[in-house]
Amino acid sequence: MATRHFINDGTTLVQDALQGLALTHPSLIYDPENKSIVNSRHDGNAKVTLISGGGAGHEPSFAGLVGDGLLSAAVSGSVFASPSVHQIQNAIALAGGSAGTLLIIMNYTGDVLHFHLAAEKARLAGHEMAVLVVGDDVSVGRRKSGKVGRRGLAGTVLVEKILGAVAQYERATLKELYQLGEGVVANLATVGAALDHVHLVGKPTTDLTVRTDQVEVGMGIHNEPGCYVLKPQPDINILVDQMLDQLLDQEDKDRAYVRFDNAEDVVLMVNNLGGVSNLEFSAMTKVVIARLGERNLHPRRVYAGAYMTSLDGKGFSITLLKASKAMIQALDAPASSPGWTAHQHLQTSSVARKSSAAADEKAQSLDSSSSRLKVDNRSLSAAITRACHKLVAAEEEIDRFDSLVGDGDCGSTLARTARAMLADMEQGGCVHPDGDVVGSVEAIAKVVENNMDGTSGALYAIFLNAVGASLRDAGDKLQEERLVGAAEWSEACVAGLDALQRATPARVGDRTLMDALDPFIRVLQAGESTEAALLAAESGRDRTQGMRASLGRAVYVPEQGWSEVPDPGAAGLVVLLKGLLLA
Repeated sequence: MATRHFINDGTTLVQDALQGLALTHPSLIYDPENKSIVNSRHDGNAKVTLISGGGAGHEPSFAGLVGDGLLSAAVSGSVFASPSVHQIQNAIALAGGSAGTLLIIMNYTGDVLHFHLAAEKARLAGHEMAVLVVGDDVSVGRRKSGKVGRRGLAGTVLVEKILGAVAQYERATLKELYQLGEGVVANLATVGAALDHVHLVGKPTTDLTVRTDQVEVGMGIHNEPGCYVLKPQPDINILVDQMLDQLLDQEDKDRAYVRFDNAEDVVLMVNNLGGVSNLEFSAMTKVVIARLGERNLHPRRVYAGAYMTSLDGKGFSITLLKASKAMIQALDAPASSPGWTAHQHLQTSSVARKSSAAADEKAQSLDSSSSRLKVDNRSLSAAITRACHKLVAAEEEIDRFDSLVGDGDCGSTLARTARAMLADMEQGGCVHPDGDVVGSVEAIAKVVENNMDGTSGALYAIFLNAVGASLRDAGDKLQEERLVGAAEWSEACVAGLDALQRATPARVGDRTLMDALDPFIRVLQAGESTEAALLAAESGRDRTQGMRASLGRAVYVPEQGWSEVPDPGAAGLVVLLKGLLLA
């Protein structure tokens, strides 16, 4: 592990790197406030906007793949950390347009939640949005990955290249691009291997000392450990054969995600994780191609280089794509970006740069919604106040639950948000002065986003933004103003649940707030009373006591804890629902 760097202060490293990229590629716009890069030549009204992003440290992904025929924009978090919802929103505002926006992200929890929340907020404001989640890893098989699914690795770059070409040259619709993207993802498989972990600039060294005689197969791009260690380090031919086994062996039911023996065409990407010399890497690429040939697989296209790095990781990954003729054509299409080295056609442009001020102005539009559907402000204020007081009163009990099955702060998190909501209401917030139901829901969602930390905050915010978007759509169909009815609330709650299920694998039976939320909404959807829906939520909460956890920190606690208390998130949700609905 290399622990010495020329730059040892990581405070502004990401910002400086992005600025350096823009300084050397004049067609790129650098937005310093939001750590994003935008293609100045992109017209979001003429063609669909493609935005990707994630933690820094994977360069040239994602910012280096912004350009004609590839990404419209990319947003960067800190090293190995997801960008914030605010950053993503501003990237959508600066690059997006009336043709719609597709967010292409890798399957990591922070990215999935933050990008989905940004999409819901944009959808709430009337923007056409879709989120494509890429999972191409095969090393962490079905049993271990469970509902979380496959990790996103270098195959993401092939997805972005194909969709970028189709968006640029065929002017496909957002729906068409999303469907094509799903097809590409379903036919991708990647596995990586590394000699060592990497060191983050400005961070202390860890117990992961330099290893000298082993290799980890299946190692992730954020220092995640591999699925197994080979010691002593084998010959490169043996290593590549074992990696290809994970990609190709149809007898391995845990990892047989894609069948390649019946492929129309196969695309190979050999990806340098950042620390392998060009000389050695080129020789390794030759080995991969040769070992594939021994299995009677002859790739139609081969891409070799540093596309998705892990800082200066001493490792590489192998990606195989079961490709159609259309995918090959899209991969061959011209692209102009710093990080795409194959079939590159550079063009110059005198198009004037957009300013960050324009992005700020457009971003403000994401936060202003209106609807012909109205709500009785007095009733809404009373319901919110009642619910907030109940959450504050339940803080200690829910924290006690969480201390046994989590990190002990679920009640505190909900109560802190409730207190912030009450304070905001005292200042005239949360309830729209004109009784606009969409404005009120959006204001409530903002308080949640700003005060509720962690996964709970993202889940509640995604739900609320989707509820608001559904109510806005319902209001747009009206000719005149009227009070929102039970049917619109029910439909909006179903839309919120659908949005959550796109963003998280959690379902009934996983010991999460879904165990209370899902039955509550399903009963409302069936046209039954709110009293019946509350009983369904309570029953769902009670069933979590003794239930095995499938997601979150509760997975790691002793099973005894599961039997003693219900899921804290489900318990908190029931308190909230009772406060809202029972006067």
